[in-house]
Amino acid sequence: MSLDRTPHIGLYGVANVGKSSLLNRLTGQQASIVSPEAGTTTDPVRRSFEIAGYGPVVFIDTAGIDDTTTELGRLRVRKTRQTLTEVEVAVVLLVTEEPSPAEREWLATVRANDLPAVVLPSRGDGLSTDEILRRIVEQLPEAAQADPPFFGERRVEAGDRLVFVCPIDDAAPAGRLILPQVQALRAALDLGAVALTVQPAQLAGLLSSFEATPPRLIVTDSQAFREVTATAREFCPTAEVTSFSILLAERKGNRTVYAEGLRAVDSLKPGDRILIIENCSHQITCNDIGRSKIPAWLRAYTGIDDLRFTFVAGRDPLPAALSDSPGHFALAIQCGGCVATRRLIQSRIRAAQTNGLPITNYGMLIRKLQVK
Repeated sequence: MSLDRTPHIGLYGVANVGKSSLLNRLTGQQASIVSPEAGTTTDPVRRSFEIAGYGPVVFIDTAGIDDTTTELGRLRVRKTRQTLTEVEVAVVLLVTEEPSPAEREWLATVRANDLPAVVLPSRGDGLSTDEILRRIVEQLPEAAQADPPFFGERRVEAGDRLVFVCPIDDAAPAGRLILPQVQALRAALDLGAVALTVQPAQLAGLLSSFEATPPRLIVTDSQAFREVTATAREFCPTAEVTSFSILLAERKGNRTVYAEGLRAVDSLKPGDRILIIENCSHQITCNDIGRSKIPAWLRAYTGIDDLRFTFVAGRDPLPAALSDSPGHFALAIQCGGCVATRRLIQSRIRAAQTNGLPITNYGMLIRKLQVK
């Protein structure tokens, strides 16, 4: 199971309640620095671990929820709060048997985020490691480890031919494929399908070699949608063409919501602000799909030069203007989320919907902008 589908478990509590000590105890290693000095843990610390009889999980150690006396402390608490968008279970450590006002407030925040909570005494004292892990596993929702079919409801069987179009250009990572392409190849192999991988310029030659049976599916990198669709229409007009980003949208996002959000593209006006949400971290290049190509394609499609773009990367929070200033953004565009948990993608979608912001997906948007 890859990290994007591994259940995440957050450890929360006031400063020096023993969160880092508990993480070290559960994992059997010095995963976090432990010190009697308050504020030892600053940024969230993530550690992968295998629970016997269950499978892989990721523990997230966090800063104290009561570290609010300084601006730095408030920044730490903000980082801690952000992790609630990616965890499936919140482990909350209490100083005493009865929760303090700060602990009660945090438990209410956990419930407001639709998260199950495992409440433990400081450092988990009086409980065995096995008992603590058992309580955590009991609270993990079944959906946390669910592995939806990579190709969705499409019927892909052993022996079916699938064509993957993977451009190798200056935006491609050196020496490897991007994660969605690797995931698609693995999913095809698991099903016994025949995966044929080409670059866009090779696609016509491959498709022309097929005789009576077209490929079951053609999956392309989104930026090559126009070229790939034109070639497929010429040589294999009955084959479905989709993108790696759209497949991810179906698995982690909400295709219906994305399709509704896509309509907002045709209502954009000069001066409109567009929020682009990326979940991976990478060096920005001149041909970057989110920072360069999508803005250029949107301007070309709408004929509006004065579109303003705001970018969010990795696990960074969404802009405060989203909730503080209704209507500040006209459209949000979410990446496929290959390195993000489904819960994180869903939290982004909920935030947009709650604030009345149309949201769509990279792949679905690019298909609209590029395919005539």
